Amino acid sequence: MSPPPDPPNPDPTDDEHDLLFDQLLEASWRDVPFPVTKMKVSLAHDLVEHKYWGVDGASVENTGAAPWRYSFSAPFINGLSNSGAETWDHRLYPDHLRKFLEAFQDKSVGQLQHPEFGLIFAKAERLDIDWDGGRRGGVEVEMSFVETNVEGQTAHLDASPIDKIDAAAGELNSIINKADFAALLKKQGLEPPPYLSDPTFSFEEAMNKIKAVTDYPTLLSMRAGGRIDAVIFQAERVAKSAEAARSAVTWPITQNVERVKAAAYNLRESLLATRSRRIAFFTVPADTTIAGVARQLPSGAKMGDVIKLNPGLMLNPEVSRGTVVRYYAD
Repeated sequence: MSPPPDPPNPDPTDDEHDLLFDQLLEASWRDVPFPVTKMKVSLAHDLVEHKYWGVDGASVENTGAAPWRYSFSAPFINGLSNSGAETWDHRLYPDHLRKFLEAFQDKSVGQLQHPEFGLIFAKAERLDIDWDGGRRGGVEVEMSFVETNVEGQTAHLDASPIDKIDAAAGELNSIINKADFAALLKKQGLEPPPYLSDPTFSFEEAMNKIKAVTDYPTLLSMRAGGRIDAVIFQAERVAKSAEAARSAVTWPITQNVERVKAAAYNLRESLLATRSRRIAFFTVPADTTIAGVARQLPSGAKMGDVIKLNPGLMLNPEVSRGTVVRYYAD
């Protein structure tokens, strides 16, 4: 009887450490990428201290969380080499720096792509450029951004269930491909899950089939539940393989599998809950706006539900007479 195989080594190698950093996103502001040597995120709470004469200490009241602040150290120095995920121009100084400064001067809300946290709605806060006579190839830049709420809500916390599972599925696909998961499993004598050798299934393609239905009532009447279950089933297979080959390279796969499963369960519960609601119809008596339609519906009908059930209303600012509008009657 042959002895059992040695357990996989849990300690990450230098190559695995490099691979982890390769999986980070490219840093960019308003679609202008930039190199990064250091990042910092600042979290804080807005606190009010209520103090009383003759009483030690204070009663501290939390009035809310302060906005997240993101700081970067960026070397705009010619001669740097970028990683596979980075696309910035090698002529960092002065050409690419000028382009970045133009984007930074915009006062409106923009999209910051953070290597760890992804896309964030933010505003540019501060930028400092350091010229040094001992550094002839360019400049060092310190910059900061402040996350901002969009229409009263923090953007990355307001994603719909289908947006969440779509983002998680796409990221899981990307991480599996970058880590060459199948080769890693074979190297450790483990059998890859069928998903990795099955050309008919991918997490991204499965989500595209669900997202392809833009009409919400049609989505509710479809057998979307079966497709969601297929995503969960394949994700669990990948999770088992990642657990067997546990290493520093596989933890992002395990993490994103759990994100996919959680988002899939949420989407399925959302669809099941919505199917049980009764949909009624209203014929618009005269030309009006979406807000005008909402005012004519029963008081329980919510604007968000009306738009979700009638996505075509968003294509035109005017709702024509005779248009049939769906709404939840309960």
